[in-house]
Amino acid sequence: MVSQNGPNLNYFLCLNMLNKTLSKIFTVSIAIGIASMSFADGYDRKDFSYRSYKPNTSIGFYTNKTCDFINIDHIVSLKDAYDSGASSWSASRKKAFANGRSNHVPSCGRVNSSKGSEGPSDFLRRSNDGNGLEYDIVRFCEYVQKYYAVKVKYSLSFSSNKKRPFEGCGINSL
Repeated sequence: MVSQNGPNLNYFLCLNMLNKTLSKIFTVSIAIGIASMSFADGYDRKDFSYRSYKPNTSIGFYTNKTCDFINIDHIVSLKDAYDSGASSWSASRKKAFANGRSNHVPSCGRVNSSKGSEGPSDFLRRSNDGNGLEYDIVRFCEYVQKYYAVKVKYSLSFSSNKKRPFEGCGINSL
């Protein structure tokens, strides 16, 4: 589309507008695809269908002390399980894991919150890191042994776990 006076200005304006429009559509569709993928593929506690229950004690497993507020803690957290293999499980297997009593202990609410979704080495570090809540984990090796047993029972990976806490509690094969 070249006139005697040079290229047709309308032709270039039209191409420019089409380019901008397609660019916006392409960018938006990529952004939408990424956003939906990250939501669809990420950890969501609700996927485990955990049903809480009232502990039959007021003594926290980790501290062996009476708690003002006590709840049930997953020895191997749902997030830890998800990151170490449970992400590929069926909904029924996730539910069985979340509600399996062999993975539960009564815990003082603040200790449970401090532990979060971490494994043994980070839980131990958080118990005495000087950042607020300080507590002694008096049953640390019992906790580590239970943690190990749960991960083995459900064929979960130990790849993100540090070996030292396990070795210190007599477990030498991860």
